[in-house]
Amino acid sequence: MVIYKYYFLSGLIILTKFLIKYISGKYDVSSALGREKVGTMSGICGILCNALLCIMKFVIGTLTGSVSITADAFNNLSDAASNVVTIAGAKLANKPVDKEHPFGHGRLALIVSFIILLMGFELGKSSIEKIIKPEEVNFSIVSVVVLVIAISVKLWMAFFNKKLYKLTDNINLKAVCQDSLNDCIATGATVISLLISHFTGFHHIDGIVGLLVAFAIIFSGIGVLKDVLGPLLGQPPSAELVKSIEDLILSEKEIIGVHDLIVHDYGPGRIIA
Repeated sequence: MVIYKYYFLSGLIILTKFLIKYISGKYDVSSALGREKVGTMSGICGILCNALLCIMKFVIGTLTGSVSITADAFNNLSDAASNVVTIAGAKLANKPVDKEHPFGHGRLALIVSFIILLMGFELGKSSIEKIIKPEEVNFSIVSVVVLVIAISVKLWMAFFNKKLYKLTDNINLKAVCQDSLNDCIATGATVISLLISHFTGFHHIDGIVGLLVAFAIIFSGIGVLKDVLGPLLGQPPSAELVKSIEDLILSEKEIIGVHDLIVHDYGPGRIIA
């Protein structure tokens, strides 16, 4: 089991390096087109992974009679929809400015953050229902193994999107990374509640753990929302950016000083000072 796990994780790391090397070699990831291609690649990988996990969890949830596993399967289906949003966001962010959007279309991470918040509220609602009316779940080793594999895949998706975010500074990819981590927490909680329910007979644990996970997901969704709204509402620019602008201006010998520097950030490649 340990050997298979080692080869599985090694394969995911190799796949990550290959995909990043491929996209970096083919496109300039700092350009608008490059960021679009990176976002599209992230979305396609997410759709494939989430579709596979949805099928696996739905089959296991149906066989075991586990409502939480089946619900987790539909959660992956909604994640696939958010990956479609990621692709759409990458396409829109690369659109040239127009009369209605004079500063571009780079705020699609707002949609992903709302999806995270909606997921948290829905999970909280279903968890409260399970606390009030607990249901017995049929335990099986196969279901636990499938859920552990699902956690591994989601950890890779979080790791992969974090790498892509650092590569392009695309806030949409940061939101997708956080969404994947939320899924790891939710699925991990499902495994824990499954084990406790089976070995102790305390069936309320499924709803209690689910409610705690819901709070964690809502909190992370608020964090992503703040990351997106910060530049939109006018957060101060970083010291590094201010210094680079001042150094550029002061490189001209005719200029003797800089003051009242105002910076508006509308996404990568669309910063106005």
